Amino acid sequence: MRYAARPDDLARAHQALAEVSRLRLLEVIRAQPAGLSAADAGDEVGLHQSTARQHLEMLVEAGLVVREAEPRTVRGRPRVIYRKSAQTEAGGGDGYHLLAGILASMVESSVHRPASAAEATGRAWGRSLVERPRPLERLGRREAESRVVELLNQLGFEPEPAGGREGRRILLHRCPFLDLAIEHRSVICSAHLGLIKGALEELGLPADGATLEPLVTPTLCVSRLAS
Repeated sequence: MRYAARPDDLARAHQALAEVSRLRLLEVIRAQPAGLSAADAGDEVGLHQSTARQHLEMLVEAGLVVREAEPRTVRGRPRVIYRKSAQTEAGGGDGYHLLAGILASMVESSVHRPASAAEATGRAWGRSLVERPRPLERLGRREAESRVVELLNQLGFEPEPAGGREGRRILLHRCPFLDLAIEHRSVICSAHLGLIKGALEELGLPADGATLEPLVTPTLCVSRLAS
């Protein structure tokens, strides 16, 4: 795949997508060709309309989303609709998949034990991103696991908790970086495992025994939690 994005475009895209909420907003906008209002997009990701609008405007500035007035045939002020930009439509021009691919290649080629390095980095991010307990709060296992699932949902993995004889599992029905996971599996999947371990660790659950089975089916990865 060829990428024509300029370095300054990639820098703006990277800055805009450094926030999980903006990444999720971009995902829901991309899934709606007709576009969404700030209120509707906010509802999709659990944000207030004004907060969603602020994030969407940053995506507009980065060239990842376009803002336009909704056509109306009746009197009244038209709604503002946000749609994916032609740059995003082109595939890869949105920058974050390209940046992830560049970083994955760099890790594979220049880092000793790249899978371990990717897992350690993912673990640090998992600890920082999960909703932490309040001071002196002690979480039960079910509540702690639900916070890990919510983090994975915010990141676009479409997680589903599962139990049974095989133990506690999280079924991941979608990988936001599937194309990169196929090409750079050891790095991308290790980073995702580290993300899960870091979140578990932050919430006081066993982390070292957690595993991730990539692409059990073409649309499913499975994370097994430690007992």
